Amino acid sequence: MPLSPIYGDPDADGADCVACGRCCHHSPRTVHLLESDEERMGEPLLRRLTIVETTPPHFRFIRNEGDRCGALDVSEPGLYPCSIYQVRPEDCRIVEPGSPCCLEARRLGHLGVSVEFKR
Repeated sequence: MPLSPIYGDPDADGADCVACGRCCHHSPRTVHLLESDEERMGEPLLRRLTIVETTPPHFRFIRNEGDRCGALDVSEPGLYPCSIYQVRPEDCRIVEPGSPCCLEARRLGHLGVSVEFKR
């Protein structure tokens, strides 16, 4: 279930990102990994947090836990830190505070399908 929308502009320095977490709520197979992401994450995290499509081209994605990223730490209510922030995939790195993806996620309460990942 998506979170409620957040209105207003995000803190430009990301100070409210952990209290928001809307960009980490999305459909399965949203966050795909590049080879550089796989190298950065390492084999133990890849085994625990990713799935590989069984059909070509065999893309690798971060697993979802329901409607949220499997790497999202939800152990403390109301906070949404990333458990793999230092090694997070490139798809996550491009969702910067105030970016189109960020604003869409805040408006919808989750990362929408209308957003294109662009740099």
